[in-house]
Amino acid sequence: MPASRLVHHLRNYASAGMLSAVVGLVSFPLMTRNLSVADYGIVGLISASITLFIAVGKLGIQHAVIRFYAQVKNANIAFTSNQLNSTVTLIFLFLATLATVLFLLMGFGVLPGVLQYENISTLFIPASAIVFVRLLGSGFMNFLRAEQRSGDVAMAQSLSRFLNLSFLIAVVSLTVLKPFAVVVCLLIAEIIGVGFAAWQYRKSFFFARSDISLKLARIMLVYGFPLMILESLSLVLRLSDRYLIEAMLGVNALGQYSASYNLTAYLDIIVLAALLQALKPAYMQLWESEGASKTKDFLSHSFNLYMVLGIPFVAMFAVTSPYLLHFLAGEKYGLGTVIIPYVAMSFWLEGSMNFLAAGLYIQKNTKVLMICSLVAAVLNLSLNVLLIPKYGISGAALVTVFCYSLFTLCATLIAFKHVRFMIEWKRPLLITIASVFMYFFLRVIEFGSDVSNFLIKGISGTFILALVVWLLVPEVRLWIVSLMKRKNRGGAAT
Repeated sequence: MPASRLVHHLRNYASAGMLSAVVGLVSFPLMTRNLSVADYGIVGLISASITLFIAVGKLGIQHAVIRFYAQVKNANIAFTSNQLNSTVTLIFLFLATLATVLFLLMGFGVLPGVLQYENISTLFIPASAIVFVRLLGSGFMNFLRAEQRSGDVAMAQSLSRFLNLSFLIAVVSLTVLKPFAVVVCLLIAEIIGVGFAAWQYRKSFFFARSDISLKLARIMLVYGFPLMILESLSLVLRLSDRYLIEAMLGVNALGQYSASYNLTAYLDIIVLAALLQALKPAYMQLWESEGASKTKDFLSHSFNLYMVLGIPFVAMFAVTSPYLLHFLAGEKYGLGTVIIPYVAMSFWLEGSMNFLAAGLYIQKNTKVLMICSLVAAVLNLSLNVLLIPKYGISGAALVTVFCYSLFTLCATLIAFKHVRFMIEWKRPLLITIASVFMYFFLRVIEFGSDVSNFLIKGISGTFILALVVWLLVPEVRLWIVSLMKRKNRGGAAT
């Protein structure tokens, strides 16, 4: 795939991520200021439970859609597009039904006896409908991704988030915001977003009972199941500490932790989600159509840019986001900001896996990822049980970084046996040193209010690190110069 096409798809997904982040930053104070700390923590717990069940419920078929679509399109496998559509549709309908039933059983039969929050079961009724809608819609969304229709995917994601915000504003304007209303607003927005994706895919959609292939279903499950385990265990790394914090430290500590974690998660929405959605279809298609050499060059160039641009971005986010949290949510959530640098680092490590583990996805050796994530998840749970009582939420965040580092290292060493590409260390190392220095330097300086600190530290630190990147990375200089030339040509033409 030409670099310009990848940039095009990244732009679409990142634009949706930016819009989602803006919407999130508006909804964030709506939630934190209109819900109690305990209620906000429970909403976060419900959201985490939905995310985990959807990840398990997909059984990794969403990854199989991307991989097998590339083979079907290039006639490198003995199945047709109609067989792929029909088989995937039936699988997702079955999985959506099964996951919804299991989700309700957990909400009514398991959690009430474990958690301190009363009436937790009532929130699982609308939440179970969200599980069903998202799982059923995953087929449409991933077929659009496989066809590299990034604009349609971005629009569907943006629509659901914007509508969710609109519904929340309406509820706050008319009545008192409660956790049940928050979940219902999300449900209605998800239905509309998934409906839009289904409508956009309607011309490519095909379903016939005669084209359902059990053989295709089996090999897709063999490919996807380890990735489902991987995704589920990755979510365990992300979310299990919330259950432990609630059980060990109480709902207020959970609210503190959730607020800072959720704010940092905008890194995932803006940057990592765009990478995940654009990168895998790109290198899968490239491998099937143009071979190993060009795929390795593509991964090498892309990962080097990810490091030199992502490291300073994460550093500046860690510097400025505590002030943003204070401003948006209020001082009652201030104690949770200690976890932000660690969580931001863990998101960067998670993003790097999209590049480093490419060989395992391409060669369909997904069992390795499952084993690595299993080891990391077991270690995560064990260390959280030991460290949360002693170090509180900071201990949970440190455990997350450590386990993600171990997982990334193990998966990379094995993946490079399949597809090895060159990694440049000099420039990323220099940029890392500059970013760390800037982080600790700006931490000790205060400029008064939260707004002043956010603006002054953000602008000054970004300017200095951008200058470092400009001097060290010629690709960035060439890209900016080319943009300026195109802009000047456009201005001259008008």
